[in-house]
Amino acid sequence: MVAACATLDKDECRSADWYAIGLEDGARGRAIERLGDHRRACAKHNVAPNAERYLAGRNEGLKSYCTPERGYSEGRAGHAYAAGCPEPLAGHFLGAYQRGRELHELHRQLSALESEIARSRKALTDGIPNPRARAAELDRLEALTREAQQVETRIQQYR
Repeated sequence: MVAACATLDKDECRSADWYAIGLEDGARGRAIERLGDHRRACAKHNVAPNAERYLAGRNEGLKSYCTPERGYSEGRAGHAYAAGCPEPLAGHFLGAYQRGRELHELHRQLSALESEIARSRKALTDGIPNPRARAAELDRLEALTREAQQVETRIQQYR
């Protein structure tokens, strides 16, 4: 029904299905603080959310969010975790989330290494007149390449 309470006008705040709003927020993994956002938005219209209905809906919505598959997906995408999954769902979600975050971090590291490798190759291609500086840059390129290969191996192990 509602993507964000800030878009609710007076009539929408008054007729809001707080269970449905909580359900949607839970299913999207939104933090409990989201209720405060709803409260502030609807306060402009002198309407207070039904916190009990909202929380009941949010808790139900969290059941569809707090899955290992979603945890992995959220972690892999580099998203922050704020949902506060209830036990026993939290353990499975967070384990998968951590694996996804580790893979995200490995891809980030690989990207940074590839950028450094490209800069090093460009410097060598453009020419480094000092023989010692050129040798040092070649050593650096070799070390970066080895490190990138190690990160790629770790990424393959995650798959």
